[in-house]
Amino acid sequence: MSALDVFLSHLQKVQSTGKGRFKACCPAHDDKSPSLAIKDTDGRLLIHCFGGCATEDVLAAVGLSFSDIMPDKVSGETIHKDRKPFYAGDVLKIMAFESRLVFLCASDMAKGRALTKSENERLLLAAGRLSHASEVANNGY
Repeated sequence: MSALDVFLSHLQKVQSTGKGRFKACCPAHDDKSPSLAIKDTDGRLLIHCFGGCATEDVLAAVGLSFSDIMPDKVSGETIHKDRKPFYAGDVLKIMAFESRLVFLCASDMAKGRALTKSENERLLLAAGRLSHASEVANNGY
């Protein structure tokens, strides 16, 4: 079983976003919608939580370590390093989803409806994810 298969088997709401790319709910925090991006780069996994969780925390939550997702050698092949581990399209999809959530909350507030505590917390999370996604898009990771 590959490192990708092992890792994905521990996750919820896994969705493919392209060849070797996935999104899922982050196991390191109470994630209701997928905020964890995963990319398989020739047997090595790149993991990024747009909720702000450290990769070490994500791995610990599923009982894995860096050595499980970053093997020294992969079938004797040379590992090609990517400059940007996530495509801009992946970042834009996450930003679009979070933007829709912010819009819905703003629309409710404009109509005079107060947000519940959980809605307010989710709105703050969306704002943080948008900010972080913007940083990733601008800095390449």
